[in-house]
Amino acid sequence: MEKKLASKKMTCKNCDSSFEGKFCSNCGQSSKIDKINLSNFLADLSSSVFQINNGLLFSIKELFVRPGESIRDYLKGKRKNHFKPIAFAFTLSTIYFLVSQVFESQTLINDAIDGWFYSEENKEGLDALQLSKINWLKERYAFVTLLLLPIYALSTFLAFLGTKYNYLEHFILNAFIIGQQAIFYAISITLGYFLGFEDIWVSLCFFTSISYAFFVFWHFFKNQKRFTVLLRSVLAYIIFLLLITPIMAIVFK
Repeated sequence: MEKKLASKKMTCKNCDSSFEGKFCSNCGQSSKIDKINLSNFLADLSSSVFQINNGLLFSIKELFVRPGESIRDYLKGKRKNHFKPIAFAFTLSTIYFLVSQVFESQTLINDAIDGWFYSEENKEGLDALQLSKINWLKERYAFVTLLLLPIYALSTFLAFLGTKYNYLEHFILNAFIIGQQAIFYAISITLGYFLGFEDIWVSLCFFTSISYAFFVFWHFFKNQKRFTVLLRSVLAYIIFLLLITPIMAIVFK
């Protein structure tokens, strides 16, 4: 006699509806939504860098209105309406780069490279290989952004060590922040082109983007003491500079 196995009822992590099967009958999210770990992170990465899915405007709005809460919701499993974080960072960084090309302006990474390793003082001392590395980085802003993401993630992971979030969850956190910051960068270039005073807009944009990151940390780590979050946010940027300096020195050696 055949035994019929009763389907197990589950609660959707995205909309909290009760359902049976592989997908939520209310919102359509998969039942296989787990805490961010290496396995599902790599699976998400392989399907998201070049894949444009729905939710871009929703994610942008959420990250402006309630950034800390929306990222925590994403990590907890409410992912159906969101743009995938790696694709989010890559897509918006690409848009920023295209805007810089249209208005014939430098990206912030280009400015950093020029000011740090490519100043007039050492320009003539660079060999052909170093120049080719510089040009490669300048022409591939979105890819460079993705290459910097592991360093950003390590910086915040170390700065906020002892919180409940693992390294890959910090990777997701920084992907959303970097993508949103690219919007500020694109706006600054546009305003600089039409209103003039480009250097002022760039400086203001840089300050705004850093302030936005602090704003996200302030809300994301809501269970930490406010002053502690502020100090750890500053520490994250210090750690990033300490990590990126030797890496850039090796790259441009």
